[in-house]
Amino acid sequence: SRFHSSSPSTRKPSSVTAMAKQSDLIGWYDLSWKGGSFDVCLRPAGQFFCPKFQAQARWALAEGVVSIDWGKFGKYELDVAEDKSMEGNAMPKKPDDENNWRKATFKRALSEEESAIIGDGAGTEWDFAWTGGSFPVQFKADGYNHFKCEDFPAHAHWSMKDGKLFINWGEFGNFELTVNAAERTMEGGPVGGDWTTDWRKGKHVRNMLDNKVVEACEHH
Repeated sequence: SRFHSSSPSTRKPSSVTAMAKQSDLIGWYDLSWKGGSFDVCLRPAGQFFCPKFQAQARWALAEGVVSIDWGKFGKYELDVAEDKSMEGNAMPKKPDDENNWRKATFKRALSEEESAIIGDGAGTEWDFAWTGGSFPVQFKADGYNHFKCEDFPAHAHWSMKDGKLFINWGEFGNFELTVNAAERTMEGGPVGGDWTTDWRKGKHVRNMLDNKVVEACEHH
């Protein structure tokens, strides 16, 4: 399909994308441009995440067009096809600039484990236990995957790979846990440690709320 020069408000969407809700597009995509390709994730409540190029970023769907505000990495508009593939450009559009085009291919939906951590879009709070007791922790679903703990504060982040949850907890070390999405629990321990004696366990407390999650609620 060709790039459209008109604004999102004047583009004519297909019958499929016109009826699609923003939640229908949630998942992982391969985003490509002249310089290569990499993974990006359209998360619930308009949260946009890219492991390789992290920034506080947002996305939205309007009339068959996905708009992305990627902070320092720019703004983009892409037309959505029936198979969830997308084609568009960086803004402002520059048809003669070979670096301007962007294409996205749908890879997969969020896994059950990812959804258990991301929640409704703002992240989740868990009761995190070890041999010394338990305390609340938060997995934020922002552009940096921040991990927050008031009891043991650090500049920390979380990530997931192959269903495993990893926490980089700064001076407190690195942890690996297996998430049970159905039970909303997790268990594991320090990377490279003896989990029989030095274990960690978590239990879901709540899905966190922010204004974007409230605005995105489709239950009304």
